[in-house]
Amino acid sequence: MSFAHLHVHSEYSLLDGACKIDALVARAAELGQPAVGLTDHGVMNGAVELYQACKKHDVKPILGVEAYFVDDRHTTATRFERNHLTLLAATDAGFRNLVKLSSAGFLEGYKRGKPHVDMELLERHAEGVIVLTGCLQSRFCQRLLAENRAEARAHVDDLMQVFGPENVYFEVQKNGLDAQDKANEGIVAIAREVGRPLVATADVHYLRREDYHNHAALLCVQTKSTLDKPKLSFETNEFYLKDTGEMAAAFAEWPEAIASTLEIAERCDVEIELGKHLLPRFPTPNGEPESEYLRRLAEEGLRRRYGDPPPAEAVERLDMELGVIDKMGFSAYFLIVWDFVKYAKDNGIAVGPGRGSAAGSIVAYCLNITDVDPLRYDLLFERFLNAERISMPDIDIDFSVKGRERVIRYVTEKYGKDRVAQIITFGRMFPRAATRDAARVLGYDYATGDKLAKLIPDPIMGRPPSFEECLQPGEELAKAVAEDPQAKQIVDVARGMEGIVRNTSIHAAAVVISDRPLTDIVPLQLAEDTGSTNEDGSRAFRTVTQYSMKPIEEIGLLKMDFLGLRNLDVIESALDIIERSTGVRPDMAKLPLDDAKTYEMLARGDSIGVFQFESEGMREALRKIRPTEFEDLVALVALYRPGAMRFIDDYARNKRNPEAVEYPDERLRPITESTYGVILYQEQSMQIAKTIAGFSGPEADDLRKAIGKKQRDRMAKLKDRFFEGARATGTREEVIEQLWAVNEAAADYSFNKSHAACYALISYRTAWLKANYPAEYMAALISSVMSTKDKVPFFVNQCEDMGIEVLPPDVNESGHDFVVVDGRIRFGLDAVKNVGAAAVDALLEAREKGGPFTSIWDFCERVDHRAMNKRAIESLVRCGAFDSLGHSRTGMLAVLPQAQAAGQQAQEDAQVGQASIFDLAEPDGAPAVSKQHPPVPDLEDDPKVINQMEKETLGLFLSSHPLKEVRPALRAATDCTLADLAERKDGDWVTVGGMITEAKRIRTRKGDYMMFATLDDLTGQVEILVFNSAYEQNASRLQVDQIVLVRGRVDHKDQDETKVVVQQVEPFDPSPEEIAKAAEQVAEAEQAAAARKRITLAVQPEVPAAFLDELTDVVRKYPGEHEVMLCVGERRLVLGKEYRVSGSVECQNELASLPGCALAA
Repeated sequence: MSFAHLHVHSEYSLLDGACKIDALVARAAELGQPAVGLTDHGVMNGAVELYQACKKHDVKPILGVEAYFVDDRHTTATRFERNHLTLLAATDAGFRNLVKLSSAGFLEGYKRGKPHVDMELLERHAEGVIVLTGCLQSRFCQRLLAENRAEARAHVDDLMQVFGPENVYFEVQKNGLDAQDKANEGIVAIAREVGRPLVATADVHYLRREDYHNHAALLCVQTKSTLDKPKLSFETNEFYLKDTGEMAAAFAEWPEAIASTLEIAERCDVEIELGKHLLPRFPTPNGEPESEYLRRLAEEGLRRRYGDPPPAEAVERLDMELGVIDKMGFSAYFLIVWDFVKYAKDNGIAVGPGRGSAAGSIVAYCLNITDVDPLRYDLLFERFLNAERISMPDIDIDFSVKGRERVIRYVTEKYGKDRVAQIITFGRMFPRAATRDAARVLGYDYATGDKLAKLIPDPIMGRPPSFEECLQPGEELAKAVAEDPQAKQIVDVARGMEGIVRNTSIHAAAVVISDRPLTDIVPLQLAEDTGSTNEDGSRAFRTVTQYSMKPIEEIGLLKMDFLGLRNLDVIESALDIIERSTGVRPDMAKLPLDDAKTYEMLARGDSIGVFQFESEGMREALRKIRPTEFEDLVALVALYRPGAMRFIDDYARNKRNPEAVEYPDERLRPITESTYGVILYQEQSMQIAKTIAGFSGPEADDLRKAIGKKQRDRMAKLKDRFFEGARATGTREEVIEQLWAVNEAAADYSFNKSHAACYALISYRTAWLKANYPAEYMAALISSVMSTKDKVPFFVNQCEDMGIEVLPPDVNESGHDFVVVDGRIRFGLDAVKNVGAAAVDALLEAREKGGPFTSIWDFCERVDHRAMNKRAIESLVRCGAFDSLGHSRTGMLAVLPQAQAAGQQAQEDAQVGQASIFDLAEPDGAPAVSKQHPPVPDLEDDPKVINQMEKETLGLFLSSHPLKEVRPALRAATDCTLADLAERKDGDWVTVGGMITEAKRIRTRKGDYMMFATLDDLTGQVEILVFNSAYEQNASRLQVDQIVLVRGRVDHKDQDETKVVVQQVEPFDPSPEEIAKAAEQVAEAEQAAAARKRITLAVQPEVPAAFLDELTDVVRKYPGEHEVMLCVGERRLVLGKEYRVSGSVECQNELASLPGCALAA
């Protein structure tokens, strides 16, 4: 006899089921079971996945759901009974009904975090559905356990009435629980009474008996408890996928219960259609065919983009693309995208210039979907749409963050709320998260799990490493596990949870649009939108598909990515500020791409705040390449990636000397000339295949895909085709071998040029704004990060380096955001702590109605006290927002209680119609008597107190930073700035200095204290770590806002992060005389350098081979007008113009720190 498990929970029964679907089906196949069911709690997330896995393993899929049954899904009661009910789809109609039922549970019955169904809903969607009476948590079993046999029977009668007696089976389980045995007696008795069969289930929650402890840990993660004191646990180890023999033995007294599983499996026959294209129609004017309307729009755009008449090349390309689009049936797709992009642009919502391979389409360019000319930049349509492989096109669009929701709302209203939804995504327990969770459920403190988790390498290209990889010999985690039993225990538990779904969320961008109500095709659910709340402050939920991205694509639904890109908001905000300041609004779409000022700025590596180009590594790449044209920026986007970085030096060298580039075949020149002989883009590999090997466009795209996905079998076939084609075009054998080797290597680094060009265009636009309108751009940039800790101080410091003055907030000039006033940036009020958006709205409304505020008293009387409370006003005073009114902050704070009380009283009197004697007008229309207020006391502000006030309210020192006062002395006392620390070698001893901005003390597993602190010197920040005896000796000196000198070792162990392990800390409090002396020395050194315009380096004859490379790096970092002269013994060598430097103290210090070098007089 065989058996089929019908009641099974996968990982989609969140933190309750531990079965991964493919492994589940593989195990059922291994056990020789002909079918397997899936009945997750309230959801059908895994339906398509189960269906495909069953086809793969030749097992029949039984698709179902374990619903949450209630008496009334619309109840408003806070407490109500909720039970389980097992439902299975017998037919295609039954599957469609479960899809609708599961969706309605969320859309109509979602309460207390669960989707609920009631009998009315079950009746509406009963056709084709088989119902099992359920587990111990079912209504039926709960009534039996309560010895309420009448209500148990009544419930069964309701089920038989709704579903039909032939579709009701009485579910029995054997799990070693006394309650179950008691329930089974009643189940069997009533089944006999009504003449319906028993069916055996195991309520599977984990795959094998030995997985019990992993499942127990999972339950503890769910309930935030520990394995020692679990809040939820399974009392017996019986809830796994048992083999047929185990089930037969367990149900020996009811063998018919085993047979019923096969009967039900035989009855269940559901097909899910995959591979279709369910595109919605686009409503064209007058019912015009979609292909004709698309052609008309595209041809109009062609003339607009290229002139009238357009060039023959553009016309030919457009005809080719439109032919392919029409043949593949995607005209509606392009019209849908065109329509919502047009809506966005017509309504002032910023839209990106494109992203991904869609920029390779001239149709998209002519429809204004993209802004990069595919002909000018050799972008390939085949990279976007392969005529020989029918697959849905993928046009992803960037919108401003502020405007994205409006576009989604427009699409929802146009196509119908029932036809548009966002897509669910699942967060999984990858090794780092699993390690932290495992440590917690084992009862260890956070630091223990965190320390182990940090031994796990960073993700590479978004893919986190597996435990198997982390435990290979030589890996840090493997060493910890081998040496520490505690670490082994934690990792063992973590491995049992690896990869399991931990939570659901909303895909950051994906929106699905259907040609029919979505619940005809896909189940829907609600997911919390953690980034927003409802108007009443309650949690906000979005409607999302229960299927994730891949199943959505496989069933053929139209998926589009509506991405929110903050940099587009920054650009729009900068343009608004420019327009207010100058009356002119630059048109980003018509921006010339040859602005010398922009490229000079980028060549200096001055790219902080520039999209894609602000990391230190990218700034170094900019200094190496020294971009002079847009193609260089496109190349940089592609070059600054793992694998491709090794070509940065080749590109830079060849750019400086393009005549030296050698092409193994002259036909490669037009393909790789723009990248100076470096084969960098996927499009170049495709062009080589077409030109050298005679591939068609679609064939070249197949090669690109096989290479990118490392499909060895496919590549082997294409290799033969490549070699044959290349030989046929007369290519030398060694060139063919070389080009194929490049193809194979390109899998690790080649990049989509279309995407690189689109993002390079955004980079250029942000760089152009920074170079040409620096104050306006920086004001917009800082406004965009007001809610991000540490970003505002960072960018304000950058403004100072750029020579832009940042003024404190002002109640008469500031708005929500940062603004530009006379070339200076005025702080935005939203950035002031304790002053919310509602308070700022009230301030702006009062200012607009009554003009500028004249005093603290005037302010308190005119601004609505319900929105602007005393704490908010105090913060405004403390940050300097009232300074322009002519009184000291200390004085205004002294009268604030009276001013606030008087203002509140005046507003309340006005509300009830009472007037003070001073409000009454004089006879004959004479002006009212002005109100008399006590004067603001003339109290002097202490600069140190002012600094502290600003730090607390603005997050930074604005009027006078303590570090600025001691900066010359700090430079003299340290080896390098924190900005230059990344250049030091791992393990180097350094003395650095700055202010402690954050400090956190924790206790290690051994009970010792250690400290993490952040050191800031205005050029950068670094995390410092203080352990063991160093902690005992120095902890008292590491106070927030304390200026210190730190001696320690450089630590580069974490990727892209530099730390200092501290040995010694000393307070730094130089006297005014010491500061003045250091300032004189710095000034003298800079003046001397400026006067001689030459820096002389004494160089030892035995310098390392890398000396010239390191010297070149310093030169690129500090370009300027000073000659560099090397003195090697008696020899003197003046370097050429390309080696001239700035002569700053920082530059001289770095030159002097080169191996074997010293500054000479």
